Amino acid sequence: MSGDTTNITVAYLEGRLADLRSFEQDVNDQKVAWLKAPAALKAGQDSFPSAKALKQAYVEYAKSVGDGIEAVRKTIDDIVNDLLKAGRTLHEGDGEALSEAQMLEILHDVLGGVAPKSTLP
Repeated sequence: MSGDTTNITVAYLEGRLADLRSFEQDVNDQKVAWLKAPAALKAGQDSFPSAKALKQAYVEYAKSVGDGIEAVRKTIDDIVNDLLKAGRTLHEGDGEALSEAQMLEILHDVLGGVAPKSTLP
């Protein structure tokens, strides 16, 4: 039965977010390196249309990777915030929760004997 349960902790999500941010930094570093490269090394600087198309494809790819990383980061931030909110809600409701015995007592009173009468205090 334990194989059917998945636990995702805030620490795990924060770790994955750190990995994604590191990857995003690597992509940004490559973009900076590309911008600093001599013009003669850049494919789009020559007269071959295919080289210009390759450069444009690379630029679009780099942008899409950055956009994808940002979308994943936002989703992970939303998940972390939802988990924190759920944790607060559960923590705040814990003191107000009824015990099983109290719930059975209420059901017994409301349903007129349908629920078994609790023998617990």
